[in-house]
Amino acid sequence: MKNNASKFLTIVFSIFILLTIIGFIIKKEYNYIYNLIVLYSGYLIFIYFENKKRFEVGNYIKVLVIITIILHNLFGQYFNLYKTTNWFDKVLHLFGTFSCSLFFYSIIDSSVEIFSESKIFNFIFITSIGITIGVFLENIEFILDVIFKTKNQHGLVDNNLDLIFNLFGATLAGILGTFRTIGKQPENKT
Repeated sequence: MKNNASKFLTIVFSIFILLTIIGFIIKKEYNYIYNLIVLYSGYLIFIYFENKKRFEVGNYIKVLVIITIILHNLFGQYFNLYKTTNWFDKVLHLFGTFSCSLFFYSIIDSSVEIFSESKIFNFIFITSIGITIGVFLENIEFILDVIFKTKNQHGLVDNNLDLIFNLFGATLAGILGTFRTIGKQPENKT
């Protein structure tokens, strides 16, 4: 059943990517297509390794990541909410960091045997993953601005607010991970 749900998510996500690429072609906004291709390629690589049983991620976490990508590409870039609102970027930083924290924690937890049963350890670990992701993405925005002369960052206040909302998203993911099993399920020992 879970495999069927995962296939369904992949099909729906693939259709979204295709339609969004067509939309950007019609709008002659080709630079956003590269972003879509990178995100979709990353998703396909993830699915490949998940199918090879290298790790396992819950379908609800996949849905969160897909929603994040849809919000970013469709609403943020296609419908220009990044440029026409002050709040969208902050909400997406919070939600995206929340989703990605759970996603990467789930991958690590299902593939490495180093985790403690300590709730505080899991909270700190998941929150740290999210903070790291947030800093990494801010650095990517900076690099894109410098190399391609884009306008992803709008000054120090914007950058710091992004980092603060990343922290909020990471903290929420840490809280959820503290009280809910995120990664691999405990083995039944009978």
